[in-house]
Amino acid sequence: MNLSMPVVSVILPTYNRSGYYLERAIQSVINQSYGKWELIVIDNNSSDNTIQSIFNYKDDRIKILSINNYGNIALSRNLGIENSIGEYVAFLDSDDYWEKNKLYECISQMKQNDFEAICHGEYWNNEDKTTKVTYGPEYNFNLNKLLLRGNCISLSAIVIKKEKIVDVDCFSTKQEIITAEDYDLWIKLSKKNLKLHFTTKILGTYQIHKKSESSNIIRNTHASINVIEGHTKDKVLLNKALSNCWKVAGKLYYKNGSNKDAFKSFMKSLRLNLYDITIYLYLIISIIPINIYKKL
Repeated sequence: MNLSMPVVSVILPTYNRSGYYLERAIQSVINQSYGKWELIVIDNNSSDNTIQSIFNYKDDRIKILSINNYGNIALSRNLGIENSIGEYVAFLDSDDYWEKNKLYECISQMKQNDFEAICHGEYWNNEDKTTKVTYGPEYNFNLNKLLLRGNCISLSAIVIKKEKIVDVDCFSTKQEIITAEDYDLWIKLSKKNLKLHFTTKILGTYQIHKKSESSNIIRNTHASINVIEGHTKDKVLLNKALSNCWKVAGKLYYKNGSNKDAFKSFMKSLRLNLYDITIYLYLIISIIPINIYKKL
């Protein structure tokens, strides 16, 4: 390993995740071909044997911090950043994992091209099937596109210079944007013209669990709405952005088989943007049960 290569601080928050998923995530960091990393695990007052399972790894690059974040994961991630020593920061959720060359590929590209951050492709594993997902390209990472298209980046797919996150005061801990704090971060960074590069290389896996419950969909939608309202006062842009939020919610409801909630969400979307033709199509589709739609 080239001694000039920088240290990467990997921030991994967890809560009662002892077992397969957490072990898989940690092992994927240990297995990295790039050896100059530290792994900071921030445990949110777990009541299982999470702490002991982490201590079982005999690697002095692994650190454990404890916190009671009261359901605000931004506090955990900020604590990790605050206690990190790396020039670069990478984020890994406790149920996601990386390919062994993830850090090497990202740091090499960033050093060679003077990028300030890099986002890579991922496998999305929903337990029934695995999908390849790539993000970008770069021209989608700007204020207007982020507002109009919504959150388009997985946190576990990012490596970024630590100073860039610190410059925008890290993750917001506002209660009203819980579950959308990463979306808020991307918008803040786009305002600073972050030099973010997207690569289509698949360097990690994002774990999707059982279908979202209605309460999570509505909570995430309102969190995203609060983020958007905090970043624009332009009425036209705001309405289009909020319309997209409800359209996304409608799609999620529909995939979960909640046709009534899907229809209501699409109607809210339409009221905010009468000129979006796709919403009319979704309204029609939302009347059809998802199992019949799939067959069609």
